[in-house]
Amino acid sequence: MELIKFNGTNEKLFSRVVVGNCTPKTTLIVPETHSALVFFNGEMLQTLSKGRYKLADIVNISSDALLEIIFVSKTAKLKLLWGTPNKFTLFDPAPYKVGLSGEFEVQVADPRKCFLYLVGAEEDLTADALQERLTSRLVSEISLALSKYVKENSLKRDQIFIERQKIADSALKSVSTIFNNEYGIKVFSLSILNVIFDENISASEKVCPNCHTALLADAKFCFNCGEKLSGKVCLKCHFENVNGAKFCANCGEKF
Repeated sequence: MELIKFNGTNEKLFSRVVVGNCTPKTTLIVPETHSALVFFNGEMLQTLSKGRYKLADIVNISSDALLEIIFVSKTAKLKLLWGTPNKFTLFDPAPYKVGLSGEFEVQVADPRKCFLYLVGAEEDLTADALQERLTSRLVSEISLALSKYVKENSLKRDQIFIERQKIADSALKSVSTIFNNEYGIKVFSLSILNVIFDENISASEKVCPNCHTALLADAKFCFNCGEKLSGKVCLKCHFENVNGAKFCANCGEKF
C-alpha cells in the first residue's frame, strides 16, 4: 500500500483505516475537510492537518507494526435528539412533573480529545452512538437550567412551553463549555421542541430541594445534581424536614 487517502463521506465523524504492507514510499493524503490521527501499535502519535505525508517520516515502519489512521471530519455537523428519561418536579404552587425533549447540533472541535473520550476502541462513532454518550450530560444541564429559570422568573406551568427556547438558550452556554472542555465537541444550537406535563406525584417520592427532581423516598443523594438529602423533603414546599417527621415543619403538609 503506497497511497492512503480518505474515500468516505461526512456521514461519520470518524473513519478508521488499518494500514498494512507499508513501504518507505507510503504516502498519506489528508483532505481539507478532515484531520488525521496516526496510531502506531495502539499509541496515538500525531494529529495531522490537510496535506501529503510520508509515513516513514512519522514512524519507523516494520513488518510487525500495527498502524492505524483515523480520519476526523472537521466540517460534519450532526443534529442529535435528546429527551429527559425522568420528569422533573416543579411547583405552581402544587407540585407537577414536566418532561422535555428536543435536539442539539454538534461538530468536532478537538479531534484528539474527542476521539480519546468518546470513541476509543470502537470502529467508528455514528450519530446514534454519539447521541447516547452526550445526552445524559446534556439532560443534567437542561434540568438545572429549567429549575433556575422557573425560579428566577417566577414562571407558571402554562408559561414553560412559551418560554422553552429561552430556557434552552440559558443552558446552551454551560453545555457548550462543558462539551468543548471535556469532549472536544462544539455545540452550535440547542432547542426544546416538546414539553410534557404529569400531575401524578407519588407518595413514595420526594423532591430534591436543589433542582426539584423527583426521587424515591429513600434516596440519599439526588441522581440529577448530586445534592445530599439528609431528611424528608416536603412535596408541597420542598422544605427538608428531619427523618420521621409526620408533618412539614414549614407548611404543615401531612406526609
